[in-house]
Amino acid sequence: MKKNTWIEGWFEKCEELKIKPWEWDFKQSYIKEPIPKDKSHIELLLDYKSRKLKEIGICNVTKKADCDKEPFYIYQLLWSTDYESEPKSQLFLDRYNLLRGETMNSFITTFNHSKKIASDGHINHQFETFAASTHCIGNFTVLPHWMNSGRYLFSQDYWDVTMYSLFEFFQPLACWKQFVERYFLQPYVNNDEKWTVSEFWKGHFDGIGSYNRLKPQNEQELSEYLHKVNLRIEERGKWIIKKVSEDLELQHFKFYDELIDMQIRFSNEMN
Repeated sequence: MKKNTWIEGWFEKCEELKIKPWEWDFKQSYIKEPIPKDKSHIELLLDYKSRKLKEIGICNVTKKADCDKEPFYIYQLLWSTDYESEPKSQLFLDRYNLLRGETMNSFITTFNHSKKIASDGHINHQFETFAASTHCIGNFTVLPHWMNSGRYLFSQDYWDVTMYSLFEFFQPLACWKQFVERYFLQPYVNNDEKWTVSEFWKGHFDGIGSYNRLKPQNEQELSEYLHKVNLRIEERGKWIIKKVSEDLELQHFKFYDELIDMQIRFSNEMN
């Protein structure tokens, strides 16, 4: 299947189901029928993590329950992953390949930790949003397999910490801004002279090196994190869909009207 054929078919399915592509939950790939509107996103995510979603669902590419591998053709289009084989063959080789689809911000780590510190109903609503957006295109990128396997140990899968580490490596090499632009990571950096990485909450980077301090320490930090991560996933997702639509000349879809004048925002330009 050609990448533009799958992407256009996916856009058509989004239009049919009245779902904006940047809000498409790729767990839909493992459910035959459209995800019910009244289905708890948290419950659905926990079902996915428990391997209870086993159907071949809508726009399934991999035939396996691995959400961040589903947008195979989008990765190929945007980041020139040099694989011309079909994704099933690709997945067999994933463990050996340099680049593969990965989830940037983990839901489970923070959700499990939150049971110790959270009681606010508003936070529960924010978690519902995060559970829905965790497996949306704006929360996916491509990483070397070894990097994603190892980053949990030092970052607990908090993407701002991963970005901070990458900044420390790339910035002295004078290629940091090119990296940010290449992978549409402006929502995670400030529009200052160096494009410094923005913390999810004040003092988050002080917790680097401490397993427990990397997680929110109270409801205020938890709420701030959920607000920021949800906003950044949406912003980046919209920009990815805008770029894909323009690269493939698919601006005729209705959802593109919302993106036509969009410019991706930096972290300090967002609420």
